[in-house]
Amino acid sequence: MGTIKRFLSGWGIHIVLLPVFFVLHNYLQYYGLVSMEIALKTLAEILGIVLLFFVLLLAFTRNAERSFQITTLVSFAVLFYGVVKDFIGKSARLPFVASYTVLLPLFILLVIVLCIVIFKSNNFSRMNFFENLLLLLFILADLVSAFVAQNGFNAQRNMLGNKYSLPDYPVKPAVKPDVYFLLFDSYPGTAFLRNYLQYNNDTMDSALSKRGFRVIADPKSNYNRTAFSMASELNFAYLKGIDNATRLRAIHYNQALYTLRNAAVPEVFMKLGYKVYNLSVFELAGQQPLYKESFLTRSPQRILLFNTFIERFRNDLAWHFTGKHARGIFRKFGEVNEAAVFEEEIKKKEFTAKVVDSAGRIPQEKTIQPKFVYAHIYMPHPPYFYDENGNSNPTGIVLDKQSYFNRKMFLSYLKYSNKVMTALIDKIVSGSPVPPVIIVQSDHSSTDYEGVPDIPALCFKNYTAFYFPDKQYNSIYDTLSNINTFPVLFNKYFNTQIPLQKDTATFLRY
Repeated sequence: MGTIKRFLSGWGIHIVLLPVFFVLHNYLQYYGLVSMEIALKTLAEILGIVLLFFVLLLAFTRNAERSFQITTLVSFAVLFYGVVKDFIGKSARLPFVASYTVLLPLFILLVIVLCIVIFKSNNFSRMNFFENLLLLLFILADLVSAFVAQNGFNAQRNMLGNKYSLPDYPVKPAVKPDVYFLLFDSYPGTAFLRNYLQYNNDTMDSALSKRGFRVIADPKSNYNRTAFSMASELNFAYLKGIDNATRLRAIHYNQALYTLRNAAVPEVFMKLGYKVYNLSVFELAGQQPLYKESFLTRSPQRILLFNTFIERFRNDLAWHFTGKHARGIFRKFGEVNEAAVFEEEIKKKEFTAKVVDSAGRIPQEKTIQPKFVYAHIYMPHPPYFYDENGNSNPTGIVLDKQSYFNRKMFLSYLKYSNKVMTALIDKIVSGSPVPPVIIVQSDHSSTDYEGVPDIPALCFKNYTAFYFPDKQYNSIYDTLSNINTFPVLFNKYFNTQIPLQKDTATFLRY
């Protein structure tokens, strides 16, 4: 014990332990969004910079102990600036103090004062011991959290208060209909199209009504971002830890994706004896998605470095610097590669085609089990790959971000989406040996189109339509929101008696 204490007191290994703790803690926090390879690469880069700073400082101070202390102090200021800022602004509720105009000068002043104190000190054994021991304990706690207390670690990533659990002996009717959940991403409601885009989509409503659907008059989504909308709907529960004041960060998306991975809806279907088909962008019920969407605009390395001073400054203030050289400097810190983004968009096109084709073929598969199919279709979500007749739009125009706001291109793509929707529905109905249940729905709407006012409430004006083979729609009401979609279904067909939630909406900001 004495040898360990002497080692911890005599050596400034905290200059290495601090970056190790920073990367490890953030890697665990963003687990699933950042690979181990990226984490190790980032750690190596940080250690390289820290050690270089130490060597340069040592040449100036001629004192290793002082150089150790100053290096750790500066490293903490740079690596944990965002943590301190969030604590003061959110936990301590002192937003004025947390502003850059106040906190940054205070931070710089504090670092200078502490550097002066360090230069005047001669004995650093107690400080070394305290810093080394504290960081080792922090690292150990994170490792225990990750490898031993896995359930507790995962609980921190779960956005649910209480998860629904089907009773051990649920009602099992003699006939279990196949259920098709067709999610058309960003499909606006009929009233929204009529009032804000001057487009009459009543023909689509009529087409579904003639096929026996109950088209909801005034539905709404509960969240305006896909990952959170689906995490809530597939667990028929509101999400904790986010509200109307929340500015979305990578950690929120990580929590939403984890919450989806263990969603209640597919689990309930499996417990009822269903075979689950995951044609989505999420991992569900142990099934990998056809295409995995991270919903992030930052690179994995920038996610890992989010709390550093450089990344926070770049995120919050860099847009003020419009000069060519300033943009060039900040672009070096992990700016999104546009070519890579475009490549991902093309993958979405291929994914959508595969989902539509697969969902149309599933009814013909002969299985002993009834089927639950979740098909997530990236339509009419941009990019607008086709016009209303199914002709491909020029790639250069499609992948130009300005086209995403083009009203004419959107409405043309919407008309094409309607054709895809009705054709897929007809294929499912005609190919099913027993009349299926079909839910057509969108995760949210959008205000990104030309001429649409930027009003948060409009982001929830989505589309919902139900097809029940018996045409009994007494349990469905005109203002139903996504969160109550599956409780309505389960209560009708399996008598689960799941209480319906209040239909509210939460606007999440970038």
